Amino acid sequence: MSVYSFSQLQLFQQCPRKYQYKYVDQVKEKEFESSPDLILGQSVHKVLENLYNNVNVFKIPSLEDVMEDFHNTRNEEMEKATKEKPLQIKGQQTLEDYIRRGEHYVNAYYKKYSPFENVKVIATESMMHFQLDKDGQKKFRGVIDRIDKDGDTFIINDYKTNKNLPPEQKQEYIEQQTLYGLWIQQKYGKYLKNIKARLHYLHFDITDEREITDEVLAPIVEKYSSIIEWVEHKKFAYNMGNKRAFEPIQNEYCKYCEYMTICPLRAHMKYDDEVIWGELGEKTVKHLVDEYVQFSKQESESKAQKELLKDMLVEYLEKKWFLKLFGNTYKISASQWESISIKDKDLLLTKLQELGILNEALDIDRFKVQKLVKEWKLDTTKLDWSVEKKPSRTLRWSKL
Repeated sequence: MSVYSFSQLQLFQQCPRKYQYKYVDQVKEKEFESSPDLILGQSVHKVLENLYNNVNVFKIPSLEDVMEDFHNTRNEEMEKATKEKPLQIKGQQTLEDYIRRGEHYVNAYYKKYSPFENVKVIATESMMHFQLDKDGQKKFRGVIDRIDKDGDTFIINDYKTNKNLPPEQKQEYIEQQTLYGLWIQQKYGKYLKNIKARLHYLHFDITDEREITDEVLAPIVEKYSSIIEWVEHKKFAYNMGNKRAFEPIQNEYCKYCEYMTICPLRAHMKYDDEVIWGELGEKTVKHLVDEYVQFSKQESESKAQKELLKDMLVEYLEKKWFLKLFGNTYKISASQWESISIKDKDLLLTKLQELGILNEALDIDRFKVQKLVKEWKLDTTKLDWSVEKKPSRTLRWSKL
């Protein structure tokens, strides 16, 4: 059983195929590029780590010392980031803007919490390994920016340098800090029972605080235990030869994905226009795609037109009480029946059973069964010979 991190499982939920490439196949990613936002975040985190390490040994640095530390740290991070190639800055901001932001974050934070007399720091940048289950089969790891003791309560602190304020219910942040509360319980539970989580949004001088109770913790632990089971199930299927175990999910992150050139959702974009042969003769793939969509659109438009014609003919039939209509080349026969919808399924089953026709009325919808299989709620291997499996494809079109 692997050791999982929160970011790993977030990536799996975002796109299982990307998870496969990165953590199962271990495909080498393109060279990582730093950014001004990343440098800013790393610098501020490091400065606050240094600040609280000093506070923990009762050595309170002055604001001037902390600001100097920020500039030194930021210069070091900048030097590392630009060692191989220049830093790319997107948008209208300049490097001076990022420096000013960092100065503001550190300055405002220091003034808000100084003189740091009552804080009791347990750890900074604490690496953790813990278990989600009693058997130790589901293992987790992560890093906490800072852990404090406040009276009879442990405080999990996390700094955010986003210049966009996330929604109040930012599920990702809440779940991450809640899971880290389990590590606090396992490591320090014998000392204190109360746990809180604090998110420090430095750009807005907002502190979001939540209690982590057993009631809050239980469903989050259960959720991520299930996700780990799902990942392990897919890994087993993949290792047994099912190369489609980790299906890709198309979403807003696709256009930034470093695996775009090998992902089946995007890989064809780098291909030249190939020629293929078939019953329709010689055609290029791009031509076939466009032609197929054109016919699909015509089919949809024809279906809508057909329904309008039907409505006009039915209205005429009912008005004249006719059962057949004749055209120049074709004729149409009309029939009528009642459309039934089920209001009480249990009562209907009882009535059909009383009439002795229950088996004739029962019909298992294969599309619903197929949906259960796609959602991993039904394993077809447990259905024995009750179903026949054969490959199927659905083509959906959209504009480029």
